[in-house]
Amino acid sequence: MLPTFIYPIFLLITVGASIGILLLAFLLLTAIGISAEIMLIVVGITGAVLLLINLFFASGYTGALVNEYFRALHRESVGVVSFMNYAFKNAPQFFVIEIVKLVVMGFFITPLALFYYFLGLGSVHELIIYVFVALGLIVVFIIEFLFLFSFIAYIEKRVRPFSAILISLNFIKDTHVKALLVYVLYCMVVLSLMVPLFNIIMYFVFFPIAASSLIKFFERETMHY
Repeated sequence: MLPTFIYPIFLLITVGASIGILLLAFLLLTAIGISAEIMLIVVGITGAVLLLINLFFASGYTGALVNEYFRALHRESVGVVSFMNYAFKNAPQFFVIEIVKLVVMGFFITPLALFYYFLGLGSVHELIIYVFVALGLIVVFIIEFLFLFSFIAYIEKRVRPFSAILISLNFIKDTHVKALLVYVLYCMVVLSLMVPLFNIIMYFVFFPIAASSLIKFFERETMHY
């Protein structure tokens, strides 16, 4: 329960700090009397940089959360200090994994978006947009699946980020259907977090179970390697 509780707090602190910096930049530019066009550019660039910084820290927090579950499953101590130390120390490695995953997603989703936009398919029939959204979601589903065990592989095998990605890909190739079933169950829990009020119970009770199940599944199956 402790790492599950710590994780959103660190995320909120980081996002809150970024919003504060963005507001300060806006107020400073307003006080100086910068034109609206230049202010929009500066605020946009600042926002983009802050978005990358948030992704950097969020990757570290997610990796630290998985590591805390890993430690708990092996009856090791967990806590705020171990969470912070691991998150800040390993954030660059987890960030690399996230960036690679986003680049792969962009490689497949960008052509879909450009194809839809330049051919003006939205004007042909309104249902076409739902078809393209569905295709985009399928791409996200598949790529998330392929990268599913990257963080776990990095934590357990103590390898470099790209090696962790390759381990995840090979692991899914070897376990295929079983890994897919575990992933679908995990996705059901994650999607349930979008339901108001009900998501509190799902996050604090069922999410740790689902995440820990991924770790145990990976450990059990890799024992045969």
